[in-house]
Amino acid sequence: MKTTLVTLLAAVLCVEQAYPFMCYVCQEQESNKNCLTISMCAEKDKYCVTVRNYVGTSVQGQPKYVISKMCSPTCPSRSQQQNQTYQRVYCCEKPLCNVNGVSSKHSSYGVMSLGVLTAIAYIFACGL
Repeated sequence: MKTTLVTLLAAVLCVEQAYPFMCYVCQEQESNKNCLTISMCAEKDKYCVTVRNYVGTSVQGQPKYVISKMCSPTCPSRSQQQNQTYQRVYCCEKPLCNVNGVSSKHSSYGVMSLGVLTAIAYIFACGL
């Protein structure tokens, strides 16, 4: 089981455009740690998208936001401001490139590698 998962993660790093395309997905989570579910995207999907909606301030005065991640055939409109909310949209074009939610349109191999290495470390730590 470990070997299969490690091989799959290594293949994701080595393949330029892997199909099925994979992205992290979640809906309106308050923390990126709750947005690490991997989903297979449709063949038409070319982007991993992260949307951060700023919804005000928390009790400690820190900005409060919710995060959504998804697969998409296009990169949605960039930042928008409406009423008390501010939306930031981040798009990238590599498998699992939306791991941290701040990737640019051109994904960072370093960030993607860090995400994969974290997943491998988790696999070994849990003894899967």
